[in-house]
Amino acid sequence: MQYKFVAAALLASIPFAAVAQSSVTIYGIADAAIAAENDGSNKVVKLNNGGRSASRLGFRGTEDLGGGLNALFNLESGIDLTTGESSSTFFNRRAIVGLKGGFGTVTLGREYSPIDSLASHSDIMELSFAGGSLSAFGSARNRLTRRLDNSINYKTPSFNGLVGSLAYALGEQTTGPSKDLLGLGVNYSNGSLFLGAAYQTSKRVAAGDDKEYAVGAGYNFGAFDVKANYLVSDPDGANIKFEQFNLGASVGLGSGRLYANLQQNKIESGAKGKGFAVAYAYPLSKRTSLYTSYATLRNNAIGQFGMESSGTKLAPAALGTDPSVFAVGVRHLF
Repeated sequence: MQYKFVAAALLASIPFAAVAQSSVTIYGIADAAIAAENDGSNKVVKLNNGGRSASRLGFRGTEDLGGGLNALFNLESGIDLTTGESSSTFFNRRAIVGLKGGFGTVTLGREYSPIDSLASHSDIMELSFAGGSLSAFGSARNRLTRRLDNSINYKTPSFNGLVGSLAYALGEQTTGPSKDLLGLGVNYSNGSLFLGAAYQTSKRVAAGDDKEYAVGAGYNFGAFDVKANYLVSDPDGANIKFEQFNLGASVGLGSGRLYANLQQNKIESGAKGKGFAVAYAYPLSKRTSLYTSYATLRNNAIGQFGMESSGTKLAPAALGTDPSVFAVGVRHLF
């Protein structure tokens, strides 16, 4: 009986040992806002999904393979809280599997691009509030590439705060405007300082390359943060080279945090647009917060820049009109 008890105990311990070496986490964000939008001609009050962060449901996990090697995966789907719908591409936000070790990290699948990583670290509006980095790119139909399908990605270990990244996305097509995409990035973090740069080029099937590049910086002064970036999208032969500059700051105010961003947009054709955004987030708990935000974009006579964020997709009514949006919302993390 004693041997049977010992054997049973050993067998029972095997599944628990396996569980201890791996983990899976279910997580998500539920975010919705009441928004008053003005396209420069018409006004409308809407319920927007994701006024501060895009609503999502995700699964991520790791497994310890021994010897410092780990397997990892991440599946993340965007969810529209206003209707309960998800994207036709279910895991539209991220879908990767990979390995991580002393050599760095290798992932395969739908992954964030080097430019997205750079922008997310250098945007005071967290790539979510209207009026932040990349927001005007949507209305210009020339948005910097944020997620890469069919991609092979490598990120180096940190060398005293310096991390490099390489991405190659397979176009898998023989016709159309573009084919394979190559992305490179380098970020440096040291205490309160962040510096980064990224470059991406997408080969056209016929001839020529579309180019995208960005530089960014940030510094935490303790009482407040300052961040800035410069983003460029330059399609081959399109005569619509797009440039955007952002300068923003955030500071603690009461129990919450105040954010502000100044933005300059221009296209080589002469179109220009100046943006201003301000937001305030107030935590009710570690996971739940209330927020309010306002953003506007002032176009010149031939400018037609709008705003696209996690919760707002607002195009100007016509050339030279100035869109704006005011929102009040709630966000819960789980």
